[in-house]
Amino acid sequence: MKAKQQGMSMLSALCVLGVVLFFATLAVRLAPIYLDYWTLSRIITDITEESRTSDATPASVRRELSNRFITNRVESVDLKDIKISSDKTGIIIDARYEKRVPIMFNVDAVVHFDDAQFLVPRT
Repeated sequence: MKAKQQGMSMLSALCVLGVVLFFATLAVRLAPIYLDYWTLSRIITDITEESRTSDATPASVRRELSNRFITNRVESVDLKDIKISSDKTGIIIDARYEKRVPIMFNVDAVVHFDDAQFLVPRT
């Protein structure tokens, strides 16, 4: 019975290695973008919680975002991708954006992010 047992062929091993390398490349290319998104989400939540106790304006929120982007080294998100607007009831921080990352050759990955917070300043 032992004489008929065989392992993986060279072609099968190369195919498995190719698939593993593809997914490893994908993870290495996409990880920084997701880490920046999670940092951005945490920054927006922190600013929303901290600004409830002060008189926040869209300009002060944008300044605070800029400072925290520098402190936390958020590099894949531009500040211009985040829209900060105000209305009668409060300030809206809208971070809807997409990032395109080259994977290999002419293959790109497009990732969409959607995060928004509503800030009701102190009256």
